[in-house]
Amino acid sequence: MKRNGWVAVVVLAALVAAVPMCRQEPAATPSIEVYFSPRGGCTEAVMRQIDAARSSILVQAYSFTSAPIAKALIEAHRRGVRVEAVLDSSQKSEKYSAADFLAHLGIPTRLDDKHAIAHNKVMIFDGEVVITGSFNFTKSAELSNAENLLVIRDPGLAARYTANWREHAGHSEPYVGRGAAVLADPASDFAPDAVPEPSDSQPAGYLASTNSQVFHRAGCRSVSKIAGKNLTVYATRDEAIAAGKKPCAECKP
Repeated sequence: MKRNGWVAVVVLAALVAAVPMCRQEPAATPSIEVYFSPRGGCTEAVMRQIDAARSSILVQAYSFTSAPIAKALIEAHRRGVRVEAVLDSSQKSEKYSAADFLAHLGIPTRLDDKHAIAHNKVMIFDGEVVITGSFNFTKSAELSNAENLLVIRDPGLAARYTANWREHAGHSEPYVGRGAAVLADPASDFAPDAVPEPSDSQPAGYLASTNSQVFHRAGCRSVSKIAGKNLTVYATRDEAIAAGKKPCAECKP
């Protein structure tokens, strides 16, 4: 019996050794990047995350007039990323705002008027990455102001921010924009940042329709005829020409 007992122990040990052990992969350690402005790479950091997004981008913003960031969001939307924005209700009182810009291009946009100020500066990417800090998505925040920006890779934290975004989206009003004609207003508050008036020394922004081979200055009357969903913004004249567009004969961009 004693010998049989030892045999049983040896057999049991062999069986245990033959069973593969299940290993629990360690949870990814959250990582944080920090940027400061002026001219500290905040806008570039935001754009990198937008360009890297695979499935969703949720935006909460108080002031939003950055042309590069707006254009990156539009490009993400066009490649199939779900982009949605909740903005402060003050956007609807501006002559031309980021709310108009996004809404005209088919990005679901809501205005939050349930608070004195909807003062968040947040983007959530793919439910995994959060961008936040004092940095407004504006040209002045990048070039003139003292601001900070955090890029936080933490799905747990992203889930909390997503829940908060949904809470505010739930009590916000859908915004459809005020018509493409406002795009032609060179004196508006958003246009000088998103589509600046050209200067003799350095043209800064041009508009075109995806259905046309012609591009225009921001103030050209032909711009008012372009449907929002077809509007394309080019940062420079060379960029428009490289895309196969020709200068408008009327406004001569």
